[in-house]
Amino acid sequence: MDIDVEIPDLPAALRDLIAQIPPGRVTTYGALAAALGSDSATRWVGSYVLDPLVAAALPVHRIVLAAGELGLYYTGDAADKCLRLQSEGIEVEKDRIELPRWFFDGFQSSQPLRTLSALQEDYTKRLQLTRPAARPQTVGGVDLSYITDGRAVAGYALIDVATRKLLWSTTLTAEVAFPYIPTFLSFRELPLLLRLLDQVRREDRMPDLVFVDGNGVMHDRRMGIACMLGIAADVATVGISKKLLCGQVETDDMAHREARPVVDGEEVLGMALKSRNSSKLIYVSPGHRIDFATALEVTQSLLAGHRLPEPTHWADKLSRDEVRRISAAQS
Repeated sequence: MDIDVEIPDLPAALRDLIAQIPPGRVTTYGALAAALGSDSATRWVGSYVLDPLVAAALPVHRIVLAAGELGLYYTGDAADKCLRLQSEGIEVEKDRIELPRWFFDGFQSSQPLRTLSALQEDYTKRLQLTRPAARPQTVGGVDLSYITDGRAVAGYALIDVATRKLLWSTTLTAEVAFPYIPTFLSFRELPLLLRLLDQVRREDRMPDLVFVDGNGVMHDRRMGIACMLGIAADVATVGISKKLLCGQVETDDMAHREARPVVDGEEVLGMALKSRNSSKLIYVSPGHRIDFATALEVTQSLLAGHRLPEPTHWADKLSRDEVRRISAAQS
């Protein structure tokens, strides 16, 4: 099981771009994200350059906000950033510069995120949103939890649909190098999830359907992590998300277990589901080899008092418990 692209080293690509900013010039967080290939990376760029190790090696003081304000600096004091810029001849007045005068955006870049976006769009041609021949008898849940050392734990829980009982479980821990960027979650978590499902197959514990913590077609490019995992692993999948990534839905006065469509214009992307009275909504969308109606019906049948359906609830719990165990052992 694999995807048809080499996942780029995005931190290395960003470091290369920052190194290109010449003395006496500035760029913006958004310009760096655009040079990477997607405006969605702007927030990650902003957080990455606050790392003291990055700031010690690169001219991160030359990165400012879109309106010319200096913005945050790794020292915690914008005055330090101001002094660095003034030492290079840039005029700063009231923590602001005249951006058009000093702006640089002549980056040389392969725009790696644009390549990944194109891959997602190409994958939509392989997507199958069809009703399964038989109702799933077993559903597996997969989820990731993160350790502070750059690793993640992937949890897998196999659930019997009729009884909603846990049949079997496992976890897998590995390094995760790709950062979190909205709409690119697949490239952060998919490599570890594919390794996890390889392990599940070797144990002969594959389910009829996999619930993925994330979105299916409820995604800007209609290719969330549940879709990509389904295609790459050749398995039926449903996306179960705790946040609304895209689309609109009317949620006033929703009743227990009520579902309402999430739409983008005339297109239905999935369903908002009130899984219990006291909980926030969850968002259900088909991933691969399943239709909208069956995705929702199976999800509702696997609610058992938790906010999340049982496969996702157990996968989340397993991965979190393992992270706590590893963290305790490290301390």
